[in-house]
Amino acid sequence: MTMLWLILTLPGLLCAYFIVLRPVLHAIPALKSFYDEADTFWGKAWALAGRSVTVIWGLFLTGLGTVFQWLDPIASAFGDPDLKAQIMEALKNNPRYLAYAMIGISTITIVARLRSVGKN
Repeated sequence: MTMLWLILTLPGLLCAYFIVLRPVLHAIPALKSFYDEADTFWGKAWALAGRSVTVIWGLFLTGLGTVFQWLDPIASAFGDPDLKAQIMEALKNNPRYLAYAMIGISTITIVARLRSVGKN
């Protein structure tokens, strides 16, 4: 019943936002610069991240950790209930891959942070 309610009301809420609320928010002087900058999806994402590569990188790593946390339930839905253990076993047999991933993550984080520091 809740899912049916969501399916029936979500299109109406989206239409109300795009037809009524968005033009009103766009006309408010305090929000005008934000909406001028964030007219596309990627523009909104960039503006909400504070125009910071470091924040976007942190959100990406958080998303990656969340996907890894939900890997077993998702994999069992597709018929492979022990995928996480298989990945861990592969990494245990080849620890270089994990080391390369950590080196890559730290390099990107350092470069993004230095970019932010260099702008100031």
